[in-house]
Amino acid sequence: GNAADASVAIAAALAVLEPCSTGLGGDMFALHYDANTRKVKSINGSGRCPSNLNIDVVKNFHKSQLDFTMGIHSVTVPGAAQGWEDTINKFGSGKLSLLQILEPAIKLAEEGFPVSTLTALRWNQQMDCITKWYTPEEIDGGKVEMSTDGKG
Repeated sequence: GNAADASVAIAAALAVLEPCSTGLGGDMFALHYDANTRKVKSINGSGRCPSNLNIDVVKNFHKSQLDFTMGIHSVTVPGAAQGWEDTINKFGSGKLSLLQILEPAIKLAEEGFPVSTLTALRWNQQMDCITKWYTPEEIDGGKVEMSTDGKG
């Protein structure tokens, strides 16, 4: 492989290991320096918003900036996965398939790993954002799967 292959493999592993820092449900950007042409090229893996969403819709719908950041219109279609594929197709070595590049991250996700202190802290800080959508009975009764043991 090459540096582009490795960068996607690392990004995928970080999406598993540090999902609060980077993740499959977000965006990605890549810069690639071609030593032969001495040029830098880029990949913009930004998520896309709905085609009918414009500034007037946002201003009329949301009362404040905070209301917007926690609202439905702040959500985009994640662009990371497509950006990873674009990076491999445009800059990759051509020697490895996307599946081969993602295999180490897949193994981490399937086999598990110790959660870092930072990730545990961030998850704990955000539990109110998750649990506000469920009753205590749903969480305590195991109807809401938030961990491998079903106890949230």
